[in-house]
Amino acid sequence: MKQGINYLILLALFFSGIARAQNYSFNEIPNWVNMIDVPDESSVSKYDITSGYYLKLVDYQLNVQEEKVFYREIRNIISYSGITEASQLLVTFDTSYQHLQVHHLFIWRKGKKIDRTNDLSLKVMNNETNLHQGVYTGAVSVYENLDDIRKDDLIDFAYTMVGNNPIFGEDDYLFIPLAAMNPIDLFTLRILYPLEKEFVYECVDCDTLMITDELVDNHREITIVYPNLEPIKLEENIPPWLTPFKYFVLSSYKSWKDVNRWAESVFSLQNKPELNEVYDEVLSGNETTDQKIGKLINYVQDDIRYMGIESGIGSIKPFSPEQVVKQRFGDCKDKSLLLVWLLKNIGIEKAYPALVNSVLQSKVDKYLISNQIFDHCIVTFEYNNDTFWVDPTIAMQGGDFKNLYTYNYGKALVVGKPADSLQEMTVKNVVGATYYTDEFTFKSFTEPGRLFIKSERSGFEADTRRLFMEYYSVNDVAEFLTNELKNEYPYVNKVSEVEIDDDIDANTFTMSYSYDVGGMWQDGDNTNPQVNGFWMFRFEPRTLYQYINKTVCEEREYEFALSYPQNVHYRVIFDFPIDMLMDDIFLTSDNEAFHFEEKLEQINSHSFQIDYSLTSKRNSIESADFKEACEKKNELVKQLPLVIYFPK
Repeated sequence: MKQGINYLILLALFFSGIARAQNYSFNEIPNWVNMIDVPDESSVSKYDITSGYYLKLVDYQLNVQEEKVFYREIRNIISYSGITEASQLLVTFDTSYQHLQVHHLFIWRKGKKIDRTNDLSLKVMNNETNLHQGVYTGAVSVYENLDDIRKDDLIDFAYTMVGNNPIFGEDDYLFIPLAAMNPIDLFTLRILYPLEKEFVYECVDCDTLMITDELVDNHREITIVYPNLEPIKLEENIPPWLTPFKYFVLSSYKSWKDVNRWAESVFSLQNKPELNEVYDEVLSGNETTDQKIGKLINYVQDDIRYMGIESGIGSIKPFSPEQVVKQRFGDCKDKSLLLVWLLKNIGIEKAYPALVNSVLQSKVDKYLISNQIFDHCIVTFEYNNDTFWVDPTIAMQGGDFKNLYTYNYGKALVVGKPADSLQEMTVKNVVGATYYTDEFTFKSFTEPGRLFIKSERSGFEADTRRLFMEYYSVNDVAEFLTNELKNEYPYVNKVSEVEIDDDIDANTFTMSYSYDVGGMWQDGDNTNPQVNGFWMFRFEPRTLYQYINKTVCEEREYEFALSYPQNVHYRVIFDFPIDMLMDDIFLTSDNEAFHFEEKLEQINSHSFQIDYSLTSKRNSIESADFKEACEKKNELVKQLPLVIYFPK
């Protein structure tokens, strides 16, 4: 299922989409288009831009009634590094419903116009860049590598894209980012809308822009003029549901009930699907209803491979369940509709497809009501007075269906349950966890010691590792682990092969292996006069560093995204060749982002262990809380290494 909102930075705003038409044609600029004067002055220097060029003009005009989008841009090459990047023209579309009309290509050189339109020999290429992810879009790219482009040239290219995906019907939705990675001297947006159609729109953070909304020649015309557009300034780890730039959004929908009626028509079937083939394959006939539900979910998740045919109407409308069973593949909407009918046919009448947005999540309804706002489909069903949510695209999930992990997308459109608002997801996820154990056994300070490593994962962590091992062999994993240890210890020798214990019913996944490692202990007599007469070993809990490490702590403008949920436990055991005595230590750190504990205790006369526990508390923290939480984390990381001394 295609995402309804694409966060297109305007440098790439060649209106990528799903399209059908026979490639392209050359046409004059349509009469309804207003030509924009090119700005004479610019304050942009080569030190303000990336890639060696920027856009002097971006003119974006949409004629809703004629289903046409006019786009014109003028690229200004201001350094030699920009010639290669700026000399390549690329327009991507889906020939299933769109047609490309090329208008002109002008090169402005030293104030003179050179018409290169007739020189264009556009090449049509397949644009299937996501086949490795199981997605076929049907898109093509029209490409041209321009000859004889020089520093200080202006490349003036204009075209119109004709056609909308018919699956969306007569309703309209537009989302236009008013942002770019490079400066733009002048950005203009013009939308022509028929008077008889009703719609709502908003321009977010546009207080300083020139916006007009007026009646012109029996249509409504909205215009935005944005001079001297500055490049967007982003911060690391901005949560995906935030939009850190100005944008314009328009919709003709008035209620979520209307969207639900549209969705029902998309997911409707002329006849009740015949799925006895699946029941014969999956069920023995002796299962309880609980067992049937679990087996049917597993069938859709694991036996129907993920593959999406996302061209034209097929990007939104699912295949019939019979077709999905026959071809043994489908994308999220195909697998969801199949699971819904498999459940209905065993008596789970209240089973529904549910549309969500994997990026916007609980903020999905802040961009106005629309049928194009969703990018993912899952399933919800009611059983024994409880509500369950299942993602049919997650493979190799273990445990009972009541405990399956489903990401909480916040809000969903439950297809077939019309409501005035989106439904809040009530996911009852059992929080997964990862338990690491490293045990060092030293018989002397000069010989290699034995290192036993074990990891046990539960819940979604087990699901993820189980799926990972479907793609990689044990030898691949062993080689990776050995190389990691060699980066840490001077001497590494594998003692045993990786052992795997996958308990899919309990949904735990355990891996264990052993190595001889040497060179950790340093002779103080040969290193530092301050440690003369001692053996010394500096231990770094590197297993934790993949979850918590030092970063730059600065004031932020936006929220900071966190890995969530995160529940990590790490135990390190040290067995020494001689007796020792130590005090138990317990440290804790708590802030808005995470809770951390470290407990060090002696086990016997020659052994002690350290238990680390790290739990994330939320999926993001406010910008005002970031610096303090970051500084606490850095101070914590600074204290994690442990230096162990023994007298010689």
